[in-house]
This record gives sequence, C-alpha cells and structure tokens, in this order.
Amino acid sequence: MLKKIITLFLGAVLALSLSACGTDVSKTTQIEIFRPVTSAYDTTAEASETSSEQLPEASGQTTISEIAETTEITETEQTTVLETSVTAETTEIIETKPPLSETEILTEASTQTTEEAPAVTEPEEQSGKTLVAYFSWSGNTREMAEYIAKQTDGDIFEIIPKTPYPENYTECTEVALAERDGNMRPEIKDLPDDISEYDTLIIGYPIWWHTAPMIIGTFLESYDLTGVEVYPFTQSASMDEEQFENSMDFVRSCSGNGKVHDGLFASASNTSAIDSYLSENGLIR
Repeated sequence: MLKKIITLFLGAVLALSLSACGTDVSKTTQIEIFRPVTSAYDTTAEASETSSEQLPEASGQTTISEIAETTEITETEQTTVLETSVTAETTEIIETKPPLSETEILTEASTQTTEEAPAVTEPEEQSGKTLVAYFSWSGNTREMAEYIAKQTDGDIFEIIPKTPYPENYTECTEVALAERDGNMRPEIKDLPDDISEYDTLIIGYPIWWHTAPMIIGTFLESYDLTGVEVYPFTQSASMDEEQFENSMDFVRSCSGNGKVHDGLFASASNTSAIDSYLSENGLIR
C-alpha cells in the first residue's frame, strides 16, 4: 500500500512539473505516464512470484533440482577420490617393485625351474678295482667276459676246473647234471687266495641245466664278499628267462654278504645290450 501511495505522489509531482513548464497533460498522457510505473511494479511482483516458485520452500526442504545436483557432485567427487586412490596405490606398487629386466626374468625362471625340477639320480661310478671272473666251456661266455673287461678296465680271471669237463657235449652235460643234482663244488685250478683288493666283481657263466654251473658256487664261496658289489652276466642257447632267474638265485645264495645286483642276460654278440647294462650300473671306465 505504501508503495502505491509513493508512486501516486511521484506521478503528481511529475505532472505539476510538466504543467509549470507549459505543457498540457491529458488524462491519456497521465495514464500512459503511470502505466509504466504500474507495469514495472507488476513486473517486479511477477518476477518475485516466479522466483518464489523456483527457490526452496521456507520450511528448509531441498528441491529435486538441488538433490540431483548434490548427488551428481558427490558421485563425481567419489569417483575422483577412487581414481586418485587407485592411482596412488598403483604408483606405490610400481615404485616398491620395479619391473624385472629380461635378464632378471630369465634368471628367475631358471632358478624356479631348477628348484622345482625333480632330481635325476645318476648311477655312481664304481671306485676301486674291478675283477671280471668267468667260466666258459664253448667260448661264448669268454667272448662276453673279454669285452666287459675291456669296457670296465677290469682285471680278468678265467675259472678253470682242476678236472676238465669232457669236450664231448653229451658227456659234458652228464657231468654237469650230476654236479647239479649233488650240489657239488668242483675244485678250481690256480684259484687266487685273496681278492680283497677288488670292490667290484663281475662274474659270468653259461646256463647249465636251468641254472649256473656248480663251479660258480665254488668260486663265490671261497671268499668273504662283504662290501663287494657283485654283477652276474650269462647267456644260453635258449635264452630262457626262468632259467636265468634260477641262476640268479643260485648266485645270491653263494655270495654271502656280497651285494648282488640284477644280472645281465644277453647273447655274446649283443654288444649294445652289454654296453647299456654297464652304463646303467656305472661300470664303464
């Protein structure tokens, strides 16, 4: 109300001023003069009303627009904080543990491979001296023994009975059968008194009547073989595995405290099998 009185008063003063200057002011003019003022007031009021709809209510409640803006800012800030945090952690990790060079990667891989790889057990090479002792009637076992002695750099001794076996095959088999059935121990010609200088004994023989000749028992039982490594080798016309195992049982029973290893069962001409056996047992020198 006060604003309207002031407005009317200002309008009257303006009219009087114009009249004093000789200017006629009609009602129409007055209306036109006052209309802008009234319009200005109305415009201000409308603007005030419009603004009041956009501002938060007097009760202190937040508008939807402000909530949206606040949420957007908060999410943005949180994203920035997370990115900064991740960047900081990444930087810290990089600074703490720099990337490995190609040389370091290869070295580390080699170390891991060495640590994880299972240990391969190589056969221990026999130390000390080796004696190759053998009995041969037809000459086949002699051929094997001479080859083995050469490969192992061992001394060689031929087991020869004091009473020679018959040269006739049939007669020889009859004598051999009698010795086996009687579990006899034929005497050996020029048998060494002592073989303690040898820690490896490679002993060879043919298969006679499904086992080793009894003269092999004579040789083995003549010595204390404690601590001696014993390696049998044999051959036969039939190459029957069961007969070979029978001969191995006989050798074990006659070797006392000697350590009898798995034997070699191969023909005299099969040098590859002989080499493989000697190599696997660390006997090649």
